Amino acid sequence: MTAIRESGPAADRRLPRRLLLAALTGVILTALLVGAAFLMMRALTGPGTCEQSFACLGAIGFTWFVGRWVAVILAWPLLYLLRVRPAWPVAVAAVLFLVVIWRFAQSSWAGNSGSALILLSGVLAYPLAALVTAPRLAWPWRAVPAALLLALCVLTFLPSP
Repeated sequence: MTAIRESGPAADRRLPRRLLLAALTGVILTALLVGAAFLMMRALTGPGTCEQSFACLGAIGFTWFVGRWVAVILAWPLLYLLRVRPAWPVAVAAVLFLVVIWRFAQSSWAGNSGSALILLSGVLAYPLAALVTAPRLAWPWRAVPAALLLALCVLTFLPSP
């Protein structure tokens, strides 16, 4: 007698845990990035500098530009440490989601919520990447986040109304 293979999220009983740990990875990496921006701002600017010039914005911009890619590199060891297995496909797929979310947040479609979307990008990207790369998951469950990624990618290149 052969077993009937389930499809959908119920096929993998570890899927909710996998998605929660991936979201936790996004939270931790975002907190590290914000903390690094604060430390850079304090280290590179003296007391009173932030009130007199835009040096703080420069420190935050530099930290964002470099720090987001450092966070992407740190994602694989963190996912591995949190026991998201396999970790490297999630880390690689999350880069695609992150770049599209960052691009969308900077487009005119995001409006005033672009900064919030950038801060939430890790919390959104890592669980979606964990869902797309989950083992033993039916293809329709993988197709929904991939279609969302494609729609955001196309939307960033269209002029806003």
